[in-house]
Amino acid sequence: MKENNLNRVIGWSGLLLTSLLSTSALADNIGTSAEELGLSDYRHFVIYPRLDKALKAQKNNDEATAIREFEYIHQQVPDNIPLTLYLAEAYRHFGHDDRARLLLEDQLKRHPGDARLERSLAAIPVEVKSVTTVEELLAQQKACDAAPTLRCRSEVGQNALRLAQLPVARAQLNDATFAASPEGKTLRTDLLQRAIYLKQWSQADTLYNEARQQNTLSAAERRQWFDVLLAGQLDDRILALQSQGIFTDPQSYITYATALAYRDEKARLQRYLIENTPLFTTDAQEKSWLYLLSKYSGNPVQALANYTVQFADNRQYVVGATLPVLLKEGQYDAAQKLLATLPANEMLEERYTVSVATHNKAEALRLARLLYQQEPANLTRLDQLTWQLMQNEQSREAADLLLQRYPFQGDARVSQTLMARLASLLESHPYLATPAKVAILSKPLPLAEQRQWQSQLPGIADNCPAIVRLLGDMSPSYDAAAWNRLAKCYRDTLPGVALYAWLQAEQRQPNAWQHRAVAYQAYQVEDYATALAAWQKISLHDMNNEDLLAAANTAQAAGNGAARDRWLQQAEQRGLGNNALYWWLHAQRYIPGQPELALNDLTRSINIAPSANAYVARATIYRQRHNVPAAVSDLRAALELEPNNSNTQAALGYALWDSGDIAQSREMLEQAHKGLPDDPALIRQLAYVNQRLDDMPATQHYARLVIDDIDNQALITPLTPEQNQQRFNFRRLHEEVGRRWTFSFDSSIGLRSGAMSTANNNVGGAAPGKSYRSYGQLEAEYRIGRNMLLEGDLLSVYSRVFADTGENGVMMPVKNPMSGTGLRWKPLRDQIFFLAVEQQLPLNGQNGASDTMLRASASFFNGGKYSDEWHPNGSGWFAQNLYLDAAQYVRQDIQAWTADYRVSWHQKVANGQTIEPYAHVQDNGYRDKGTQGAQLGGVGVRWNIWTGETHYDAWPHKVSLGVEYQHTFKAINQRNGERNNAFLTIGVHW
Repeated sequence: MKENNLNRVIGWSGLLLTSLLSTSALADNIGTSAEELGLSDYRHFVIYPRLDKALKAQKNNDEATAIREFEYIHQQVPDNIPLTLYLAEAYRHFGHDDRARLLLEDQLKRHPGDARLERSLAAIPVEVKSVTTVEELLAQQKACDAAPTLRCRSEVGQNALRLAQLPVARAQLNDATFAASPEGKTLRTDLLQRAIYLKQWSQADTLYNEARQQNTLSAAERRQWFDVLLAGQLDDRILALQSQGIFTDPQSYITYATALAYRDEKARLQRYLIENTPLFTTDAQEKSWLYLLSKYSGNPVQALANYTVQFADNRQYVVGATLPVLLKEGQYDAAQKLLATLPANEMLEERYTVSVATHNKAEALRLARLLYQQEPANLTRLDQLTWQLMQNEQSREAADLLLQRYPFQGDARVSQTLMARLASLLESHPYLATPAKVAILSKPLPLAEQRQWQSQLPGIADNCPAIVRLLGDMSPSYDAAAWNRLAKCYRDTLPGVALYAWLQAEQRQPNAWQHRAVAYQAYQVEDYATALAAWQKISLHDMNNEDLLAAANTAQAAGNGAARDRWLQQAEQRGLGNNALYWWLHAQRYIPGQPELALNDLTRSINIAPSANAYVARATIYRQRHNVPAAVSDLRAALELEPNNSNTQAALGYALWDSGDIAQSREMLEQAHKGLPDDPALIRQLAYVNQRLDDMPATQHYARLVIDDIDNQALITPLTPEQNQQRFNFRRLHEEVGRRWTFSFDSSIGLRSGAMSTANNNVGGAAPGKSYRSYGQLEAEYRIGRNMLLEGDLLSVYSRVFADTGENGVMMPVKNPMSGTGLRWKPLRDQIFFLAVEQQLPLNGQNGASDTMLRASASFFNGGKYSDEWHPNGSGWFAQNLYLDAAQYVRQDIQAWTADYRVSWHQKVANGQTIEPYAHVQDNGYRDKGTQGAQLGGVGVRWNIWTGETHYDAWPHKVSLGVEYQHTFKAINQRNGERNNAFLTIGVHW
């Protein structure tokens, strides 16, 4: 309230000069209607368009048009006074005062004494003598005093105002005739304005007072007078006038007191407030006065208490202003007496405050109920009522009321207080937390601190679904206790999330208990680095024996041997030498450098208390020492202790693979795969195991899993050459195990007559030891299966048709056609070695004879990086092959053999295509009652094309086209001129 009054004082001070300097004089207004102009309707109809044009021209400062039109109108109606005044005004507007004067004087001769003409004539400035000094002013005054006129009095007064000689201007008003004239009144107004402008407040006060005495002071001027007194700080004058009954309206009292407050005139203001008690007309005026009393009185409380309130609405204000002070000073009796002056249903809040302060519990409860009934939605009222209920030993009612009003929507601070109170009441009265109430209480509230509070309520704190529902958003504002509750609920279902929650709790409350929780949980999720860091934060004093061994175990898992040994040393000092885990950890110190000592410690651990870890560790050492049976035995023992341990199942599967028990190995590996579905090494091993067992669907299944895993890695980072090669190998495996039929066509065509080719370096190729100009063979093979006669073997049946050029030297291999059908056996899993038995029949019915061929063939040095299979890495690769082939024709008792060694370079020219330059040397022989042999060498180039690949199958088909130059070093029945030959080679593998 003080601020509003002070603002009014500032506003009055700023507007004072403007309001006092403004003038109320207004020029006579002349209309344009026929009646106002004194014209007949016809004359007005004729004149008005010219008048309108003249007025618009004057407004637009178009002098020529305006003067011309007005003069034309005047000529038409020369005696018309309003139109004469329009013309005179136009003259004056465009600076022709002399012409205006002559016009008006002429018109006055026609209309003597016309007030309108006289006023307009008087308004035209008269050139006066310039007065620029006080001496000139005094001389002008003296001359005027000698022959006074209204004009000279006015000129002297105006010049005095201009020269700031206000006494000289004031002296002119002593002439009563002049003072009563319009010019005198104008001078008085100008003098008053000038006095205000020059802040000569006493002079302005005198002028206003004279106007009052003359009964010419208007209400507005009276207000200006009061503003002048305030602006001039004429306090004594204000008090004197108020004592005379002037400025005694309520607002003047308030305004003056507010001005004193603004000026910080505390002593004068206090006296003024004591000595005056205005009679107010509105309650707002009285409230302003009460505010001044409460703020600036010497004793505000006493001043308000002694004040007789004029408006009932202000009684509450008086009580509200004095009651806090009384309460603060402990004057409770006075406060109650003050409240007793009001109706019983008023100021209930204040009455409640007094009752609380006086420890009147019954009255406080009664008032709290009344306040709550008035505002049942107000949380503060609920807070007051429930608190008073508890103070009056009515906690059950308080709890019921809080449960009815839950959740508490409104002021966050009060809501938090109510939540804490409800939690306390539920702790004291757990039977109130019925399932229905718990369901309501566990519904998440919008604010994190509210949900945190909910999570600790009885019936919720140990209810994991409710805890997850409340705290599952993982707000960073939750405290350590909330994060602990969340971690416990996630510990078994989502252990990784539980670790995150423990870590959050640890950040907020870094003590030994939290460090321990983090350590155990991190170990559970195999985050050994985090677990180790947590253990290292705990002092040895805070570690029990179980913690000590758990910390050493964590250090072992984290690969920190130094930390492990420090904790083991402490464990030894505590006498934990009879603990199995201690000896298991002690054994890790000797792995892998001292396996014997490690075996001793592990055996000691098993003797104390058999454990899966100890058995697995000992089995690992046995396996490294190639004692596979012992390793298998220990791993089986470990599985008896932990039947569902996937890592142990996998280890046993690998050990059984080493022992050659492939079927059992697969069984264990498949069990391990259920628990370790994403272990890439396990999946690879399963592909190999099923290949050994000739389980084509399972082999392809696991091969696809391996391929998919490598493809997924490629989405993250580019594949390494090793990964790329692995992907190709498993695609080759996928295609190889699924193949049943193989078709091949091989041909060598001599490009000149007399050429003899003995090139033969393919398994199942041309008959060993024989030479022809051209040779061709078409073969179809069907794989019966693996592990047929021996573990790891491969058995196939095949049929082929082949022909040559015979001895007549024709170019195309169309002579001596034969068919052969046989059984081909590959007894060794890891070596390319074949044994075959084949029945051959002639197809021309004339030449040749049927026979049975026994055949052995092998290929060496052609595996891995030296093979002729497609290589996915690099721009090319080096290949080599040593091919050996021998045959026995049973009926004819003929033996034949071939040995061929080839080296080549595959240069990639496109995806799935190479150009292969090669060189080879060959020795072959043929024995039929005598031994014949030949040695030759050749160089050539082949264009190899692989085709038919899919996402999971590597290239299944290959086509080769080549040209070879051969030189025969030694041969039977071959002339020297026929030892250099060229051949076209064709190979198709489908």
